[in-house]
Amino acid sequence: MKKASAWSLALFGCIGLWLGAAPAWGAPAPALSEVRVFKVQSANCTETIPERAASTQMCTHRGQTLVYVMEVGLGNSSQAFFDGAPVSGTSTAICQVGSISQACSGAGTLMGYIYTFQLDVEAGGTFQYSNTSINPPRNQLVTTLSIR
Repeated sequence: MKKASAWSLALFGCIGLWLGAAPAWGAPAPALSEVRVFKVQSANCTETIPERAASTQMCTHRGQTLVYVMEVGLGNSSQAFFDGAPVSGTSTAICQVGSISQACSGAGTLMGYIYTFQLDVEAGGTFQYSNTSINPPRNQLVTTLSIR
């Protein structure tokens, strides 16, 4: 019987370390459990939005405005609108690493996304975001915020 070389054993060790540090993509997908706007940022100010808030409160947002949406769990048909017009945004995957949630960087378990939408707010309006859970019962969650 042929003996395993040190190089082949080292290769298995390296692959094991690499796989051990990878996010748990094979874990069951967490159901979509929450979507909400958590921050609105414009040249005038940055406003943290409390849970279940119906509108911005601290300032009047005008011009280029960023809206940040937190999505807990996984969905597969996200849609965003400002005053009825579709808007597109960017997403950042968020992973749970121990007891800390952070941008995914090869470690941890995927738990959701942060979406950023850039709007041109001229006279205020209504922002709406929705998504449908990737797994049964495929519930749809919606958040709406009046931006003044």
